[in-house]
Amino acid sequence: MSRDKLAIQDLLRNLHLIEIRARKKMQGGLASSYRNVFRGQGLEFAEVREYVEGDDIRLIDWNVSARFSNLFIKQLNEERELNIVSALQCSRSMDYGTVRCTKFQSAAEVAAMVIFSAIHTGDRPGLILFGGGAPLEYIPPQRGSHQGFVLLNRLIDRRVEGEAVDLDGLFKFLVYGLKKRSVVFLLGDFLYAHWTPQLLKMAARRHDLIAVNVLDPSELAGPGPGVYPLESSPGRAPVTAVGERTREKYRQRIRSRIDELANLFGKAGVDLLSLRTDSSGEQELQRLFQRRLRQIRHLS
Repeated sequence: MSRDKLAIQDLLRNLHLIEIRARKKMQGGLASSYRNVFRGQGLEFAEVREYVEGDDIRLIDWNVSARFSNLFIKQLNEERELNIVSALQCSRSMDYGTVRCTKFQSAAEVAAMVIFSAIHTGDRPGLILFGGGAPLEYIPPQRGSHQGFVLLNRLIDRRVEGEAVDLDGLFKFLVYGLKKRSVVFLLGDFLYAHWTPQLLKMAARRHDLIAVNVLDPSELAGPGPGVYPLESSPGRAPVTAVGERTREKYRQRIRSRIDELANLFGKAGVDLLSLRTDSSGEQELQRLFQRRLRQIRHLS
């Protein structure tokens, strides 16, 4: 059998396994949590009517009320479909993992859950692939199971390569290229990325952004004690020694960077979810949805 046919069989097998896992998670309640959090975000103006006691005062249309010397409120209809976009980082740093899977595989599994959640509730899933030095790739949101197959096929087919992570380019696309307001899941290892804070804020004002920071446990703990080879360069030793003192300094820097990320995303109004390659993406999404539901109930 040819190598191409074997590759196609492996691709279809991976697609089938991801779809089965994702559908089981939907039946386990993830789709219900998703629906409770995101349905109602897409609202469009329908008409105005006179205010009655018990109406939400935040919906009062003051311009119309002033013209008619009486209180009127806006009536809003929920849009039937939302755009749910997964933006996945594809640089080489994502091709790393020491436990269950690589960071890219972990992020792709979360993206698959988001895609099937959207399909399950009648929304429109889309996909953005960025980083690695390749041009940003955008598959516009569409309804239906076929769209899910197209997106999963592209997820599995995409190669992880290159070092560059152009988050500014991604944020510019979200601001100027993604016209319809969308829920956007940003999936990547932001520990090593840098961006212009103002661009992140602009993207967060235009869309509902959720950042998923994917890390491997070894990146948090640091390398174990020992002697490690280095890439040879003139005037430098070919090895380096790592002791407990060096490991503690490393861990302090990692903790500091994680706190910095929480502050940067928080100031922009972006939810930040931390996901480890040895943890359950489903459980982390459930925690995020529950946290959002508490916020919604607190504001209502």
